[in-house]
Amino acid sequence: MTTLILVLALFQTAQDLYNSAATDFEAGRWAEAATKYESVLKEDTSHIPSRFNLAVCYTKLGNTDAAIAAYRTLLDQNGTIYEARVNLAILLDQSSKRDEAGEQFEKALNLHPDDVQAELNLAMFYMRGNEIDKAHPHLIAVQTKGPGTAELYVALSEAEHARQNEAKSREYLEKAISLDSKNTNLRRQLAISYFTDKDYAKAIPPLVELVRLEPTNADYLYLLGKSYEQVKAYPLAIAALEQAIRIKSDDVEAYATLSAVFYAQENWGRAAQLLSRVIEFRPREALPHFVLATCWDHLGNAKEAIVQYNKFLELDDGSNDARSFQARQRARTLERRQKK
Repeated sequence: MTTLILVLALFQTAQDLYNSAATDFEAGRWAEAATKYESVLKEDTSHIPSRFNLAVCYTKLGNTDAAIAAYRTLLDQNGTIYEARVNLAILLDQSSKRDEAGEQFEKALNLHPDDVQAELNLAMFYMRGNEIDKAHPHLIAVQTKGPGTAELYVALSEAEHARQNEAKSREYLEKAISLDSKNTNLRRQLAISYFTDKDYAKAIPPLVELVRLEPTNADYLYLLGKSYEQVKAYPLAIAALEQAIRIKSDDVEAYATLSAVFYAQENWGRAAQLLSRVIEFRPREALPHFVLATCWDHLGNAKEAIVQYNKFLELDDGSNDARSFQARQRARTLERRQKK
């Protein structure tokens, strides 16, 4: 009878200690809770709730090694606890123990094979490691299990980009934007993807939206202006590029593109003015000198045309024989006329 009473008393003490630890745990008093859970486990090493919560406390306190050890001990006692597998995988991943982390993410998925989050966890783990071939089938599986999320579609877009399937990458990016319409970063990625692929007509709508959201962003204005220039929407290109220059007065690409717009419209004076600014920024670049020379030539300013043709020939690397020949011949012709 006495023995039974002592056992009951010990049990009551351990239970009270666990309850007290749980109260500290819920209040975020991690150090106090950890000390009490450790005491509970001294009495009962197989008490799984205490072991799990102790691992969480160690994690919150920044004691990663102790947390990992606690989760390992717990899983040795019961390997079917999904949350412990996932938490351990995350800690191992953060500790740069990728092989072990991947093993735990795989085991977590095996515990819950139909769970979308478990599949996504593994997919995103492989994505972080740039293991695209391993990530891709899991991402597809997540999409099949559904429902689709912006995070999933962004990951799929990145995976398809890595696989050099740009059309599919943009398709997923557009789906992500439809679910997260205020995400400027996604719109920028879509616009740059179209722009890089020289699909300027499709780059324009997301760029217009980006400029609307960030009207003082000179980079967006330049990309929009360049896209308008490429589709020959010259008035719109001029407006966007001039605004870009007002905001960023040293934007040499904006000056160059704007000069191309006026050149295409045969506005030789404005083109010459802008090309002169380009040359101020890039005096050793041959092509702007050639184009400026042709502007002065059209304007009848033979003296300036000769200077620029000769400067082009001085800097020319011979990569375009026709242009080099034209510059040489035109400079000679204008010099002969000057001597008459």
